[in-house]
Parts: sequence; structure tokens; C-alpha cells
Amino acid sequence: MRFASPQRRGVRLAALASVAALALTACGGTESTEKKSAGTPTAGGTITVDLTSEPSHLDPLKFNTLPASALSGLVYSTLYRWTEDGELVNDIATAAPSVSSDGLTVTIPIRDDVTFHDGSPLTAEDVKYTIEQVKNPDNASIWSAGLGPIAKVETPDDTTVVVHLERRHGVLQGMFAHVSIISADTPYVAGDTYAQTMNGSGPYKFVSWKRGQQVELERNEDYFLDDKAYADEIVLRTVKEDATRMVNIAQGNSDVMPMVPFNQIQALEGRGVKVEITESSAHMPTLFPSMKKGRPTADADFRKALAWAIDRGQIVDTVFKGVAEPASTLIATGTQHWNEELGHTYGEDADLAQAKKHLAASGVKAGTKLEVIVRNEPLSISAGTILQANFKALGLDVSLSPQEPAAYFGTLATGDFDLMLLPIDAGLSSGYTPFYEYSAYKSGSGGNYTGFSDAELDELLEAAVSDPADPDAAWAAVQQRELEVVPLIPTVTARYVEATSERLQGHSASSLFSLRDLDSSWVAAD
Repeated sequence: MRFASPQRRGVRLAALASVAALALTACGGTESTEKKSAGTPTAGGTITVDLTSEPSHLDPLKFNTLPASALSGLVYSTLYRWTEDGELVNDIATAAPSVSSDGLTVTIPIRDDVTFHDGSPLTAEDVKYTIEQVKNPDNASIWSAGLGPIAKVETPDDTTVVVHLERRHGVLQGMFAHVSIISADTPYVAGDTYAQTMNGSGPYKFVSWKRGQQVELERNEDYFLDDKAYADEIVLRTVKEDATRMVNIAQGNSDVMPMVPFNQIQALEGRGVKVEITESSAHMPTLFPSMKKGRPTADADFRKALAWAIDRGQIVDTVFKGVAEPASTLIATGTQHWNEELGHTYGEDADLAQAKKHLAASGVKAGTKLEVIVRNEPLSISAGTILQANFKALGLDVSLSPQEPAAYFGTLATGDFDLMLLPIDAGLSSGYTPFYEYSAYKSGSGGNYTGFSDAELDELLEAAVSDPADPDAAWAAVQQRELEVVPLIPTVTARYVEATSERLQGHSASSLFSLRDLDSSWVAAD
């Protein structure tokens, strides 16, 4: 294992100390925070959220980007829900799953008083239909890997779901906490039926989507929990400029500012805004290499060369202002079964000797052109600029291409690119489990966007999710193989940072990047 230079370690310790002090101040020590958490819930008003980008779709089974997940968590119900303590609680289920002695039959009882927003009842048949749509390979659902071991689903009555598995699945309940239940009365066509509308059974109902501007939700008066959904409306606006978002939150023109720029945390604090850093979150800017034959990135040694060439410490210090740490594997700190030694394999500083060794083994010549596509927003461009310099130091001719999601998402599946720097927000896919690694790497998974395939890694992934006796060892084996074949190239693990207005009460930033608890939040009277 390599370590940073003494100078860099000193910078890192100072930054982390500053962040720790900030987190303590933001999460409980100040008078303003205590006042915000006090008071009696009141109904009415509008909660306004300023997102940096709008959802590219509204289909809850297709993708799970941050804007789309924020919406689906408020509009749809799931069988279970994750708590911030890493526990699973009931949503429309009425008890934890009952599992047979062989681990292959899972029985879930559900509520009998849930209705969809169109007025139709939600029954076990809707749960069965949802699972079948996720399982259908033609739908390419983001959740397909999570429900992969399911062989069939039976519904002996309206309130009982019986799931039959092909093999043990130790994290099945956790995956059910992410899958939005859709109505069996509406034939589902992936990316079409719910592309621009929503019909869930959650605390808020879909009203409208003004593209490029906002999505509006209203309180579900028929929600099955009487003590939820205080606000009349929730409006999720698209505000691309961080400066505008900062003015809005500071002046009380918005209530939630997700993904606060890391270099603006102290500025917001200085203006009296509550800022929370969630310690168990994992926001991972990750390089997606093309696996298309003929691309230099299709060679494992070339991918290793890039991985060793990255100055992760510089990304931590420059881009994330110390609110991050270097990452070598997709399993991140804050996730169960993370292996510290494997997770820090590449260290903080670039190792050009290792990088050049693997570059030579790949046969890729110095001067080879390489394009790095990044999201057209400041944080990604800043990280991409560092990567561009790192790869130029390796002798490559590197260009940087900022693009909008509509452009690069369509390209990702084709393989017609070299590298894309995209964020992986672990909690959106797996709660606190490392199942997102399975989804990203398993052959044929809906979350395996580059089409990477490795038989040995597939076997290790299957073993890790099949309720092994020693899950730490099973996931360590996955991480070891990951370092050998490098399907993706993680850079750092950053933390989710969120700001909230003085008038919003009952809400806390979530390590799962979720706004789900807005159903129990309210707007204080002026």
C-alpha cells in the first residue's frame, strides 16, 4: 500500500479537521439548528428544491439518476424503506420477509389499504407485475440485477406475495426498498408509459412537468399514512447555476439545495444557512471506459495504466476541498464490507512508474489520442481537467469534452467513446449494501452500461450476494478481481452535502441521496 507525501498528508489532515468541525456545527451544535428542529408539524405551504439538472425521464424502473430518484421516492411506494441507521422498515409491506429454511422461498405480507393515485387499489398482483417488468430483459431495468435470482412470483391472495428464488439472495429485502411499485392495470412499456407522467401510491402525486423548469407534486389526500405529507406542494426546480442556487437558499427562495459545491460550504455557513455533510454517503466520480473492440480502453492493461496515473489526492484537495478520499474500488467507505487495504490500492499520488509499465504491456503507443467526456457542470469539468493533465503526463494526447446528459447517455451504451466521467451515487442503487457493484459489473445487468464481461468476476459476484457465511471475505474477493480487470476506474469517494432553509423543519440530509423524508417535513409559519 502506498502513502501520500508528508506535505499532502498534512493538507489532508487539516482539511478533514475543518470538515469535521463543520459537520458538528451544521448537524447539532448551533442555536439556529436547535430552533429549526423544534416546533409542531403544520400542514400547508410549498417546499421548493433546487436541483442542478432535471430528470431525463420519469420512469421509475428504467434509470435511477438523482433527480429521478428524488421524484420516485416521493411519488411511489416500495415494499420496504431504508433508514439512515442502515435498517429496513416497512413501507407497503406489513412485516419483514418470511424466508424458508433453504432460503429459496420468500413470503411478504402487504397492506390492504393502499391505492394508486388514479384511485385503483394496490394489491399483491401489482407487486407481482412490477417484479415481472423489472425481470423482463427487454425492459433493461436498472433494478434487473437486484431481482435477478427471482424465478417466479405467486399471489395466493391480495395481500400476500410469494417470491421463489433460483439461489439464495442475501440482500433481496434491501433491493425491494428501491423498486417502485407500478400498477398492473396499465400496460408497461419501458421508457414510454411513465416517461412524462407518474402514477404511484406515495405521499405526493404528480401534477406537471415543465421541461427545463420544474416538476410539481401535490399532497396525496388518500395516502395510507395519516400523519405524513404536511406540505401542500413540493416543487423540484431545475437551476443549473450554483450561484443562483446559493442566493435562493440564503434568501429563503428555496428550501433544499442538494449537492452543495464543496468550495462553497463555508460561504453558505457564513450566511447562516444550515449545511449538512452526510458521513456515510458515497458520491463517486468514476471513469467509464469503452469496451468496444479496437478502442484502447478495451484493454485491461491500458485501463490499469490510467488507474495508476490518476492523482487522486489532487482531486480530493482541489475539487472536493477535503470532503472526500481516494478510491480504488467501486465498493466505497460508508458501504458494508468495504476492504480498506484494497480500497486504497492506488493511493493518493499518481504512480507513473506503474502506469507506464501497464501502458507498455497494453501495446498502446505514446501520443495516442484519448477523449474524456464529462458532464457540463463545474465539478465534473474541474475533475476532468486534472485527469486530462494526469493522462498527458503518461504521454497520451487527451482532449476534454463537456456534454449535456441528453448527449452522453445515448452514447454510453454504443461504446462509441473512449472515457466518460460519470458519478455513481451508491445509496441510490443499494442502500448501504455493496450491491451497486454487482449491478455495475455483472454480465447482462441493466446497470452494466459498458457491456463489460468477465466470467470469474461474475462467479465472485454471485457468491457475494448469495448470503455467504463470510460476506467480508466474499466481497474482498470481488474487489481483488476488480483490481485485476478494472471494469471501471473510480477516482474518489466524496460525501453528499446539502443545504436547507431556515423555515424547513423535520428534514435531515440523507446519506442515501434521498429526499424521501420530505413527507414528514413541514414549512414553518412566517
